[in-house]
Amino acid sequence: MQVDEEYLDEIIDNIEFIIKYCDIYIEYSHNENLSLNGDIAGEILDSITELEEYISRKYELNKNDVKEMIDLLDSIYENLLNLNDIMLLNSIHIVINELIYKCHQSYEKYF
Repeated sequence: MQVDEEYLDEIIDNIEFIIKYCDIYIEYSHNENLSLNGDIAGEILDSITELEEYISRKYELNKNDVKEMIDLLDSIYENLLNLNDIMLLNSIHIVINELIYKCHQSYEKYF
């Protein structure tokens, strides 16, 4: 079953923002020599790669694919919280949590 493009666009817009955020956050942490857990950073990058693969086939996605994308977002969020031990940076992830929550709401409402 194909999904409604209008609602999928809303979710994908949020996912693309999260991907960009993660890329910038990891690059910033690396450039500033902040302590990062390499395994967790790798998991985040793997999840981003999977999300980008889903996005590349946007018009072929079904409800299960969208659910998998939401699950990947949840994984990214959990990994961001454990990526390093700097509480200030962890609190910044509240914005990401809100975007993931919006993705969940869109999924539940429209799919």
